[in-house]
Amino acid sequence: MKKIFYLSVILLSMVLVSCDEDDNVHQYTGNSIVYFDGATTSSLLVPTAGATKEVVLVATSLSDAARSFSVSVDAESTAQEGVDFNLVTNSITIAAGEYSGTLVIEGLYDGADPDGTRLILNLDSENAEVAGFSNSYNLDIFKQCESDLSGSYSVTTTYGYHDFLPDYNPNTIDADITEVDAGVYSVSDFSGGLYSEGPYADEYLTDTADNTLVFTDFCGNISWEGQTDPWGDIIPLDGGTNSVDEETGVITISWYCTGYGENGVSVYTPQ
Repeated sequence: MKKIFYLSVILLSMVLVSCDEDDNVHQYTGNSIVYFDGATTSSLLVPTAGATKEVVLVATSLSDAARSFSVSVDAESTAQEGVDFNLVTNSITIAAGEYSGTLVIEGLYDGADPDGTRLILNLDSENAEVAGFSNSYNLDIFKQCESDLSGSYSVTTTYGYHDFLPDYNPNTIDADITEVDAGVYSVSDFSGGLYSEGPYADEYLTDTADNTLVFTDFCGNISWEGQTDPWGDIIPLDGGTNSVDEETGVITISWYCTGYGENGVSVYTPQ
C-alpha cells in the first residue's frame, strides 16, 4: 500500500508542475504576434556628443518577406520629438527570416532636460497583431552634463554686508578650484579674501580657520549644503546668481552667512 500511495503522489506532482508550466507559456495561433523585447522601461543619458538607444521588437514567427511595424508616441509622453529626442524612423522592420528588428531613438543634448522627460512608445495594431503584454515602451531621457571647473581663477567679490564696509569692497584675489568628486569642487576661501586675508582675518579669525566652500556643478547650476563659517551656516544668497556661463567659463557664486549676515557675490574668471 505504501508503494501505491507514493506513486500516486509523484504522478499528481508531475501533473501539477506540468499545468503550472503551461500557464506560463504564451500560446498564440494564427498571425504572428509582436511585442517589445526585454525590459520595457529604461533610461538614456545624453552627453554633449549625443547618444542613441536601440529598442528591440520581437515577432513570434518567421516570414519569407521583410515586415514593418509602426510605432506612435503616446499622448502622455513628456518628451517632445525634435526637442529632446528624434526617431530615426517611426517603424521597426524585421528582415526576412528573422524574429526581431530594432528601432533607434536619438537623444538631443540641447533640448534634453537634466531632470528627465519620458518618452512612451506604443505599438500600432493596424498592421500587426499586438501581444497583450510589452506593447508599450518607456524611455526616460536625461541630459548628461559634463563638468570641468578645476583650475585657477581671478575672483572679484562685491560685498552686500560685512563689519568693515565701505572699506574692503570690492576685493579681488587669485584662487584655485579643486575637484573633489565628479561635479563636486572646493575653493579655499568662499568669502573672496574677507575671511582669509582681509579685516576678518585680522580681527576675528586665527590662521587655522577653515573657510572652504564645497559646491556642486550640475548642468551649470551651482549649489551646496551643509557649509558653515565660524558663526553659522553659509547658504546661497536669496535671489542671487549661482551658475556657470557655458560660453565663457565664468562662475558666479552668491553667498550668505546666517550667523551675522555677511554676504557677497563672487565672480570667478578663468585665468
